[in-house]
Amino acid sequence: MNTPSSLPANRNRLHASCRVALAALLHDLGKFAERARLEVNPEMLESNVHQYCPYHQQHSRDTGWFSHKHAAYTGLAFDQIEPLLPNLRVDAAPFGATPDDSLINAAARHHKPETCLQWLIATADRVASGFEREEFERYNAAPEPTSTRKNHYTARLLTLFEQIQSADSEQPTAFLHRYRLEPMSPATLFPTFAQDYEPADNDSACQEYARLWQGFQAALAQIPPSHRTELPLWLDHFETLWACYTAAIPAATAFNIKPDVSLYDHSKAVAALATALWRYHEDLGHDLEAVRGALAERADWHEQKFLLIQGDCFGIQDFIFATGGETQKRAAKLLRGRSFYISLLTECAALRTLEALDLPGSSQIINAAGKFLIVAPNTPEAVATLQTVQQHLDDWFLTHTWGQAGIGLAWMPACCNDFLKGSSGQRPFADLIRSLFQRLEEIKRRRFDLCGAAVQPLSGTVWSAWGVPGRRSFARRQGD
Repeated sequence: MNTPSSLPANRNRLHASCRVALAALLHDLGKFAERARLEVNPEMLESNVHQYCPYHQQHSRDTGWFSHKHAAYTGLAFDQIEPLLPNLRVDAAPFGATPDDSLINAAARHHKPETCLQWLIATADRVASGFEREEFERYNAAPEPTSTRKNHYTARLLTLFEQIQSADSEQPTAFLHRYRLEPMSPATLFPTFAQDYEPADNDSACQEYARLWQGFQAALAQIPPSHRTELPLWLDHFETLWACYTAAIPAATAFNIKPDVSLYDHSKAVAALATALWRYHEDLGHDLEAVRGALAERADWHEQKFLLIQGDCFGIQDFIFATGGETQKRAAKLLRGRSFYISLLTECAALRTLEALDLPGSSQIINAAGKFLIVAPNTPEAVATLQTVQQHLDDWFLTHTWGQAGIGLAWMPACCNDFLKGSSGQRPFADLIRSLFQRLEEIKRRRFDLCGAAVQPLSGTVWSAWGVPGRRSFARRQGD
C-alpha cells in the first residue's frame, strides 16, 4: 500500500479505512440519484450502464438487457458531488492499487466487480443483504416490483412496528403505514397512512426524491471545507448527513422484497463489513489476486474474518437509582442527568475502542441503551488491542466508581456465512448474536477479572485512596 510519508502508520491506516468506508457507504448512491431523475448526459449514462451494470442474455433470443441501472447512476452522482468531497486523488490508498481502483469504481461496481477492492465491497453488500449464491443471482436479474406492488420510484419505507406480531397470529395481508420521504426530523419519525400518502404515479414520486436530493446537496456543501483534509472527522459529518437524508429511502425494491430496510441502515452495514474485510486482508498481508479469486468463488466465506465487538455498561441501575435518586426534589432531572451520563460513558468507550483499532465511526453499528456493537477485522492485533482497551476501562472505573459500575467488552469471530438467512429453519446470524450476548453475560459475571490468573495490581495510589491494601481485599469487599 502506497502511503504518504507525512502521516504516521496508524493514522495512515485510519485514513485508508475511512476511504474504504466512504466507497462502501455510497455504493448505492445511484438509487437515490436515479429515483430523483438526476439530469445526466445520455451518452455518459449509456457508457456507465455498460461499465457498471450486469448484462443478461436471453437463451431464446439474441437480445438481452442490463439490470440494476442504479449502479450506473452511482458513478454519475459521484461526478456531481465530487467537488464537495475530500480530495481522494492524491495519496489515496487503497485507491490506485490498480488502474481500475478508484473511489467511483469501488462504489459503482458492486454488481459487476473485477478488482480485489471491488470484490470486497461487493461481498460486503451481499453479506449485509444475507444472500445465498443462488438467491443473489436471481436478485441480480430480478425485475420490479416490491411486495407492496410498487416500483422503485413509488415504494415507500414500511414501519417495523406494524410487522411485530405474536407467534400464533396471522401475517397481515397489507401494511397500512409508511414513512414520509423527507429529511429526518422529530415529525418524520412518526409514520403516516399509506392510503393518503404513497404516490400512485412515477412523476409525483420522483418529485419527492428530487426535493430530497436537492436538500442533500445543499447540506453537503455546508460541511466545513477545512474538515475535508481531516478525513475521519469529515466522515463523521457525512455519515450524520447521509442518515438524515436516506433514513426513509427503501434500500431494496426488487425480487418481491418488503421495503422495510432503509438505504442508510443497509449502506452503513456494508461500510462496516467492507472496512473489516479490507483491514483483515491488509493487516495480514494477503495476496490481493488470491483474495479476489476466493471472494469471486465464495471459497473463503467460511473463514472467520470479522470480529463482532459488543460493549455493555453494567451497574447502570445501581448508579441511576443511587442515594438521592429517590428524593422527590428534582427527581426527574436527577434521573435524566444520570442516564445521560451513562450514555456519555458508553459513547466514550465506543470511541476509545474505535480509535485503538484505527477504525472509522462507520464501523460502529449500534450504540443505544448502554450497549454498542462494532465490526472489526479478526486479527491477533485486534484481539490484543481489545484486551488492552478492556484493562484501561477497568482501571478507570475502579478508580472513579470503586468498581460499582463498569463497561465490559465481549468479542466473537464471525464469517460471511454467519450473516446469511439460512435454510431449513437454520438462523446462523441469530445464533451468532445469541452466542455474543452469552459471552457478554460471562464478562459481566466476572467483571474486572479480579480473580483472574493474570491480574495485575493497580497503582498504589489507587488502593491507598480507598484505604485497601490489595486487590484481593477489594474483591472480598465486593462479595460481601
